Amino acid sequence: MRKLNSLKAHMTAALSHRGIGQNPADMHFAIPSGSLLGTARPGHGFEYRYTLVMAILDCAWSLDEITVPLMAWVARWQSELLSLTAGNGGIDWEVELLDDGKADIMIRIPLSETVSLKPRPDGGHDMVRPEEPVPFALEQSAPLHRVYLDDELIARCDHEVG
Repeated sequence: MRKLNSLKAHMTAALSHRGIGQNPADMHFAIPSGSLLGTARPGHGFEYRYTLVMAILDCAWSLDEITVPLMAWVARWQSELLSLTAGNGGIDWEVELLDDGKADIMIRIPLSETVSLKPRPDGGHDMVRPEEPVPFALEQSAPLHRVYLDDELIARCDHEVG
């Protein structure tokens, strides 16, 4: 899944100042459920729809430090989740407080990816995964690279969203 790999790279880069790159076992990604939906359009297209679960274990920092870079990624790759009219309920999350003042954080993100089959001139088909369109709101604005809360840097990303 392209979005799984994209989100993992983005969040690893965004949280590198918290040591995620040195201890990647503290961040887990999984797809516990998914479905296929035929698009009934030319090209034998279909869509993967799935829930991606991202878990940050033994987290000693603010949920904001996870949410800000996550929402920057969502704005680019699954922007309909930001709509007030989204009927899917948006992004779910839960926090389990641990005895040592840390927390395990689990975030469930509903995602979709389109696939079509393009006929080859010599017979057969090529699988085509069209690029996600850039949302209009992001076409001319710079991505968030630094976010502060009460003059403390809580999120930093030197990695391009993608």
